Amino acid sequence: MKIRTMWLGAVALFLLAGISTKAQGRFEVTPFVGYETSASYPISATTGPSGTNPIDRLRVNDSLAFGTFLDYSLTENFQLEFMWNRNNTSYSAQDILTNTYISAYHSIIDQYQFGGLYMFRNSAVKLRPYVAASLGFTHDTNGNSTPNRTDFSFSLGGGVKYYLSRHVGLRGDIRYLPTYGSSSNELYCGPFGCYYANVSHYLNRASLTGGIVLKF
Repeated sequence: MKIRTMWLGAVALFLLAGISTKAQGRFEVTPFVGYETSASYPISATTGPSGTNPIDRLRVNDSLAFGTFLDYSLTENFQLEFMWNRNNTSYSAQDILTNTYISAYHSIIDQYQFGGLYMFRNSAVKLRPYVAASLGFTHDTNGNSTPNRTDFSFSLGGGVKYYLSRHVGLRGDIRYLPTYGSSSNELYCGPFGCYYANVSHYLNRASLTGGIVLKF
């Protein structure tokens, strides 16, 4: 409920900006569909699903995705951006003894990102490539009695917008979209000796989406 409230608050903020007189022509909504790749991270060895062999790694499986971008133009080239991306997917667990993955649980993954993008070329040009970056969090709603999770995530990427008219366009976007998975102490050796350091492991996923830009 708290996460849903935060998301609705972000949407309301952009809507208020979009309907103000000063903001006319600066607000964009882009519903999209796409694909998100699989990724995995190590975990402490534990008994597998339904009492199977111990597992030491979790993998989120690739899946279709859908969501929306909300953008507000501060200048001709720079926009503030909120992204919501949902995957209806599943996790698999790696069996230590066989080194194979077995089904673990279903998960609905919601990714919430707050950031900005910089568009190249001026607004008089229809085709405008851009770069983008953001910070946010990812929430997993898990099945099979597995606890839900909310973890830090971020994105780096870019894409292109093609404006068909003053109010309608097309958008293609590609992102590197990692989410924190686990941490472990690992041994490092260098010129001054060996030491243990805490290392964070991420689900290093890529997101590829396409959508229709509606500009107000």
